[in-house]
Formats: sequence, structure tokens, C-alpha cells
Amino acid sequence: MSYPGGKGGAGVFQTIINQQPPHAVYIEPFLGGGSILLAKRPASTNVGIDADRSVTDKWSGARGVDVIWGNGISYLQKQRDRLGPDALVYCDPPYVLSTRDRDRRLYNCEMSDAQHARLLAVLQELRCMVQVSGYYSAMYAKALSKWRLIRYMAMTRGGLREECLWMNYPQPELLHDYRYLGDDYRERERIRRKALRWVARIASLPELERRAILSAVAV
Repeated sequence: MSYPGGKGGAGVFQTIINQQPPHAVYIEPFLGGGSILLAKRPASTNVGIDADRSVTDKWSGARGVDVIWGNGISYLQKQRDRLGPDALVYCDPPYVLSTRDRDRRLYNCEMSDAQHARLLAVLQELRCMVQVSGYYSAMYAKALSKWRLIRYMAMTRGGLREECLWMNYPQPELLHDYRYLGDDYRERERIRRKALRWVARIASLPELERRAILSAVAV
């Protein structure tokens, strides 16, 4: 579903998913259109929370996702001690008002600077992996100064804008979903075609030889 500030644009969801280590629990406390949730490989447990009832109503009946109407910040605070290192929280809160081109409302449920400050305080208390999306702001830069940051360009209704992705963990050595590996479409296609060629070659080998190669690769 379309949503202001959604991450379904070409190159956007791939960038975010390519920064996600393996995880068993996945939580989006600001669900919105759920572009990342829909594009990524599902975790064993998937939870989406949104304060906008019209959003959660659209997700009613979604298979494999626990959709909750409520306050995402309060949810994280209550679940703080239950979220361990096998959980990943992806936060895509409403943009800080001062970072918007026209400083105007985009969502039914907006967030004040005080609410953003509360979110940042709660996120820093979590023991799980956390990703946070947004435009650059002094508030986020200061609060998350010790977190890893990558920047990428995203197409908005007003044109190209630089997005930030803050993470409280190092560059992953393993990924939860390898389907979008690559910095751009051309590289992703190159990797995809190479994988298909290798799969076809291995599948054509005699049974024992194929098992020997797969065993060696798995070591």
C-alpha cells in the first residue's frame, strides 16, 4: 500500500534489507505501508504496530504478521526486557517536522520533537538490533552519534532526498535475506544471474559429486 515516506522505492528497500543481519523476531513499530516487512524474507515472528487505526485496519487478515493498533514507542518500552539479540527492530517514524521541505503534516498520527526524543531514549535502552530511518536532523545525529550511519538517496514526491539509516550494530557479515545483494540494479542482476548459473551447474552434476561440493562449501 502507498504511504507518505514509504520505503518501497527502487534501491531504497534493498539498501535497508541489505543491512539486516539474521534474526528470528522482526518488529516495525511504525508500520505504515510496511514496505520493508513485505519485501524482506519473513522472520519466525513478525510484528507491526501503528497508532493509526486506518493503517492497521488495512493490514487486518495479513497472514503471518501480528498487527497491533497502538503506540509503537510504548510497545518497545514494555517489550524491552523480552527483546534479545535475535530480534531486529526497524523504525521508520514520521519525519521530524523541521526536516521536511514545507514543515507540513503528512500523517494522521504525527510526532512532536518530545515524542522523537522519547523514541530515541527507548531505542538506546534496547538489547536487540535496531535500524532507524529518517532525514538527517541534529536531534537524531546527537542521540545516535555512536551508532553506525549510512546515507542513500531516495525519490520523494518533491524529488530526490538524502535518507539516513542508523544502526546499533556493526556491518553485518551475514544477511537475513540475500536476494537484494548489490549496490544498484545492475550489480543485483549480475549476482542473481551468477547464482542461477552456479545452481544450474551444480544441479547437473552426478549425485555424489554434487553432495561432495555442497559439503565442502558448507564447511
